[in-house]
Amino acid sequence: MTRIKQEVQGFAMIEAVVAAAVLAIVALGVLMGLDTAQRSSGREKARSVAAALTEQDQERLRSFRAVDLANYEDSREIEVEINKVKYTVKSQVDWVRDSTGGTQSCNNSATQADYMRITSTTESSLINTPIPPVRMSSLVAPPVGAFGTNQGTLGIQVNNAAGAGVQNMPVTITGAATQTNNTNSAGCAIFSYVPVGSYTARLNSLGWVDKAGNQNSSVGATVSQGTVNVKTMTYDEAASVDAEFDTETLGGATVPATTTQLSAANSGVPSGPYSPFAGQRVYDPAGGAAGTITASGLFPFTDGYGLYGGGCPGADPTDNDPDYYTTYPDAFVHVTKGEAAPAVKVRLPSINLRVLYNGNPLNAAQTATTKIVVYSKGPNCSEKFTFNAPATDGNGWMLEPALPFGNYTVCAEAITPAHSTNRRTRLVTSVRNWYHRGMKLPDVASPVVDLFGSGSGYGTCPNSA
Repeated sequence: MTRIKQEVQGFAMIEAVVAAAVLAIVALGVLMGLDTAQRSSGREKARSVAAALTEQDQERLRSFRAVDLANYEDSREIEVEINKVKYTVKSQVDWVRDSTGGTQSCNNSATQADYMRITSTTESSLINTPIPPVRMSSLVAPPVGAFGTNQGTLGIQVNNAAGAGVQNMPVTITGAATQTNNTNSAGCAIFSYVPVGSYTARLNSLGWVDKAGNQNSSVGATVSQGTVNVKTMTYDEAASVDAEFDTETLGGATVPATTTQLSAANSGVPSGPYSPFAGQRVYDPAGGAAGTITASGLFPFTDGYGLYGGGCPGADPTDNDPDYYTTYPDAFVHVTKGEAAPAVKVRLPSINLRVLYNGNPLNAAQTATTKIVVYSKGPNCSEKFTFNAPATDGNGWMLEPALPFGNYTVCAEAITPAHSTNRRTRLVTSVRNWYHRGMKLPDVASPVVDLFGSGSGYGTCPNSA
């Protein structure tokens, strides 16, 4: 009997557990249904409020004067007391044509637009998903003579490095009138019905540059009566890269090197404040020679940059070796807009100059007085490299032989064996820093400056050659 009683009690407990589980499932289903209904009701209520705010914004825009409404753009955040929901109301005005109904762009014909399309869009966290924002548009016809006479339209097309239009980029024009408008989805900023005359269109957004590396980029433009004049500007997010220099010594070792300037070459770079020569951005760090120079503010050309030491046109290694970037591929870099590329190694050739006296090295005390000054002979370039004493080792070789490619005048000075107090100098007017070791032809000998005999004198090296 006891066993039967225990089995009955166990069965009753199982029934109770199953009944409780069924009740919980039913209750959860009912609650989920109520929750879904409540959320649906909340979304519809929020959408109703958003629709009302959108209609209010349409009426607000219609109350503007035509001259104030042209190219108007605004975004406002409104908090409604119902459930403390925040709504963002965006207003935008575009010029459209009577004949096509299309938004005026920088690619349309030269006829001015006829109407303004006012668009109001309201968004909130409740209606953004899965219900899209509420958007309303309507047309406004400016009254006859609302903008006066003797006016025209200016279009500024802003493209990125890939040639695509840049959206929401502020463009400012100054001249007979001053206005700032954002570019539309096609990358075009339209300035309609502005006084005729000469203008300057300007882009100036932090972290963006034109092809010459200018953040503050400008172009001249003209507004003619009753027509649309268009100017195109190229602008994109800037990139950067660090160049670390090295060279190969006479003994074949690769060692770190320094130089005074870095060039980033691309045929699309125009001449300007940072580009003394077309096709060449030049970086000149403060404090003289450096082992690492940062190339910042680079326009992200899709075909990349060739990096090399020096700022003169003759320093371009491809002028000396067409296969330079094949031999040293790290020096050719593709940059990504808005990013810093990994640091790259840039190889400088070694001039391997040797200073002697009557064919022999100076003694240790006299070597400590050796100074070398190298002057560029390139056209339109006055770059100078100074290697202070001691500039040579015990065998007369330069301690720092790395120089950019190019042609140079070299001056060496030292206290020579025959003159214990006076400095002996010699100027060699034609020294070419061309190839060395893997880059150097077998018949190219290292230059020698001998402070003995004719061609030498007393004093110090001049400030300029």
